[in-house]
Amino acid sequence: MVLHMEIGARLKEARESRDISLEALQETTKIQKRYLQAIEKNEFDVLPGKFYTRAFIREYASAVGLDPEQIMEEHKNELPSFEDETSVQYSRVQKSKKEASQNRGGASRVLPTILTVGLIVGLIFVVWLFWQNGNSAEEDGSTPQAESNDEINVPEEDSADENAEESAGENTDTGSEQSNDEEETASDENSDQQTEESEDAEETPEDSMDIQLKQEGSGGFPQHVYDITGAEDEKVTIELTGTAYMEIQTPQGGENLVKPREYSAGDSPISVNAGDENELYIKTGNAPGTVVKINNQEIPFPNKELSTQKLLLKFKE
Repeated sequence: MVLHMEIGARLKEARESRDISLEALQETTKIQKRYLQAIEKNEFDVLPGKFYTRAFIREYASAVGLDPEQIMEEHKNELPSFEDETSVQYSRVQKSKKEASQNRGGASRVLPTILTVGLIVGLIFVVWLFWQNGNSAEEDGSTPQAESNDEINVPEEDSADENAEESAGENTDTGSEQSNDEEETASDENSDQQTEESEDAEETPEDSMDIQLKQEGSGGFPQHVYDITGAEDEKVTIELTGTAYMEIQTPQGGENLVKPREYSAGDSPISVNAGDENELYIKTGNAPGTVVKINNQEIPFPNKELSTQKLLLKFKE
């Protein structure tokens, strides 16, 4: 007789046989009461999405003592398919990636133009400065000679001395220019070296951070526990490649860092911080489409196929 019942009625019968109220089931599964009632009536269009229909039914079945996988298999013809929804999500992600690529391409075309104009203006300024210095030197050298021709005859030796002084002055200017060029080159090399050292320093937190899976969960809704040591900060980034129901708390059962609801790839990335609690609880209804990172290092979901999974991240000194 059980196989001829609808999935909603079967779940409701199991709940009532265990004397579990909807309020108690809501507290256990963290699924809103109106969604639980919709599942019992097979009104799946009330739920937040086709994907979460399957996830919520699994969690309901597990909470009332039924085998989630067996329930899903026996009633698979009653459940909505989310293949079309996955295709739409993938197209949306591809579109956002294309727009981001176009924006980066525009910036990359403008930057070389700005650098070229700046270089040309700098060269014009240098040429003008040399030209000004050359005119000043000619005026200073010609005035004494004119005055001396009016008063007395200047010996050839004195003229040769003046020419030697002018030549020495020009050599001094040339040497000064070469010295400035060498100083600029040395400054650029020091700047490049500092940049490389800075990049190396930025890589240090990732190298020193240690992530260990202390407990791998089991069952239909496993919870995996990770110990994290050596993290520069406790900032966690969550990237989505599709739609996912998310709950994020610090500590587990404590404050909600984001509103528990369905998020899409357009809301990605989501950044949170464990703060003084040193513990972060993450629940997702789409583990294959959820990427959790700390300092750009991924925290993997051990089960590659199961949709609803939970992570408990414990930060150690």
